[in-house]
Amino acid sequence: MKNTKTVGLPETEKPTLYDRIKETLAVASQFIIASPVKLPPKVVVVARYLTLALGVLEAVESGLRSRDQEGESDEDD
Repeated sequence: MKNTKTVGLPETEKPTLYDRIKETLAVASQFIIASPVKLPPKVVVVARYLTLALGVLEAVESGLRSRDQEGESDEDD
C-alpha cells in the first residue's frame, strides 16, 4: 500500500490562533492609519494605540525568546 498523504508543517511552525489574531490586528490597524479616506478621529487614535501596543508586545516576546535561547546555549557549554 503506497502512502500518498501529504506531510504538513510541524506543530512548532504552524501559526497559532494567537499569532493569526495578532497579525490580523496589525494589518487592520496599519490599513486604517494609512487609509486616504477621512475616518473619524477616534478610529484613527484607536488604530494608532493598537499598533503601538502590538509593537511593544512583539518586542517583549522577541526579548523573551532571545533570553530563552541564550539560556539554552549557556547550558550546553
